[in-house]
Amino acid sequence: MATFRWEGLSMAYDHAGSGDPIVLLHNLGGNRTIWQAQFDSLAQTNSVYALDWPGYGESDVPIDGYTIENHQRLLAAFIDSHQLRGLTLVGNCFGSAMALIYARRNPQDVRALVLVNPLTGATLRPTMSGWAARLLRKIPLASLGGVIRLPAAVAALVLREQLGVRGRRMSAATFAPLRQRWTSTGALRPVAAILPELPRLSELDSFEPDSDFPPITTIWGAQNRVLSAAAGARLNTTLSPQHALTLSESGHLAMIEDPEPIIRAIEAAAGSRQAAH
Repeated sequence: MATFRWEGLSMAYDHAGSGDPIVLLHNLGGNRTIWQAQFDSLAQTNSVYALDWPGYGESDVPIDGYTIENHQRLLAAFIDSHQLRGLTLVGNCFGSAMALIYARRNPQDVRALVLVNPLTGATLRPTMSGWAARLLRKIPLASLGGVIRLPAAVAALVLREQLGVRGRRMSAATFAPLRQRWTSTGALRPVAAILPELPRLSELDSFEPDSDFPPITTIWGAQNRVLSAAAGARLNTTLSPQHALTLSESGHLAMIEDPEPIIRAIEAAAGSRQAAH
């Protein structure tokens, strides 16, 4: 693990390999280790970075400042400090939204985007998660999130809801670090604090890239219950991805549940290997 100083905070990340850069961005509630299979494989051909967002993994947990704009400033500072150009940005859920917003602002720096289960207003709205987010925005959870600790049984349920049938067949040990993360004191703070910001992501639902925009690959877990894969299919009509992949037995953590197709999709997008046919 390495650290990156940003506005007085220590941000954790992993780096391995050399070549054209790839940056992996995790979802809300996750951490950089969700990408371990992709990280290890892609580092054979590329310079790969996996970053922990503030409040997650081994990054510092600020009391406040959980805004989309701050996440964008952090991402821009991280990319600039490592002088990453021609990079492939890969995200899951919130990480996909941050990758897409960054590319809209800095298209000249981005080679390609791989958006796994992209979070937008439309993909969140139809789900139970969307309903819960709307309800919880009315409750002052940000302050409570720093002291609340989920019981192990609740944490297990939270994780199970993120998995498709493929993930549910996997060993419980595979997901133990994520499950344990949900039981730690303060784990809810970064999730709760950013809920009021999520309506801003509706701007992505109407974004139509022009011909000069970096090529997009979208990947959906068809059994995603956190976000709506059906809404994701509709999102593809405006994003016009160069490649669109659906993993039939995977859910919100498709990169863990079915890593190989995602590895191949990132390789193809980054140009590190010939796309599989």
